[in-house]
Amino acid sequence: MIYVLIIAVICLIARFSFCWKAINLDDFYKNGILYFGHRGERYSAPENSISSYKTAINIGLKAIELDIRLTKDGKIICSHNIDLERETTGSGFICERTFAELSNVKTGRTFPKRKQDKIPLLEEVIEKLSDNTLINIEVKTDSIFDLTTTKALIRLIKKGKIRQKIIISSFNPIVVRYIKMKFKRIPTAFIYEHAKHFKGVFISRADCLHPDAEFVDDRLISFCDKRNMSINVWTVNNPYSRDWLIEKGINGIITDNPNITN
Repeated sequence: MIYVLIIAVICLIARFSFCWKAINLDDFYKNGILYFGHRGERYSAPENSISSYKTAINIGLKAIELDIRLTKDGKIICSHNIDLERETTGSGFICERTFAELSNVKTGRTFPKRKQDKIPLLEEVIEKLSDNTLINIEVKTDSIFDLTTTKALIRLIKKGKIRQKIIISSFNPIVVRYIKMKFKRIPTAFIYEHAKHFKGVFISRADCLHPDAEFVDDRLISFCDKRNMSINVWTVNNPYSRDWLIEKGINGIITDNPNITN
């Protein structure tokens, strides 16, 4: 009897890990390939700024990709990096600063002062963007079991603060799985940039896969087709890669170059 139970448990675990179907996202791609502005339009405005997001939409993109982190006092801000030095006029770590302490910090350190912008709250971004903008919210984490930003985002969603359609993505498969456990109908995406990290998809059970473009091949396409998973590829900035990926059958392209849509 014990062996039967062990086999049954193994089968259940295997079924849970390897056999799932993503939710249907045909509505996202009804007009063909979906182009996401990577951190907005980061060449003419500072990345992850309201200016950057608005510029991407004004150019004609229907979706943006942004990154979120949590301040010391629990505010969700839009920033790719944990440290302030790389992209802003500040110093230190975001998680060690309150939002009030960041009020005088400008993002776009390498831009002329007239183009520098403040670090925005996610709520501010939501308010400024139209309802028909699709937002890919990438949750940044500092460790595999870091769910602080994820839980703050969940609270924001439960308050009904986000009007737009969203995809919640992360390099951290535990974050992706945690979101799906809380919200069955919110699309999720697992991101990876190294082949060894692909196995995280089995933990995440995501609706979308966001691979580095170099990993797209027939085997990956087949894997996603069997699970009804959409594929949004990053970061694609030239028409030759774009055309090849479209021929392969990917669904979306995350780009720094809005002209790629032409």
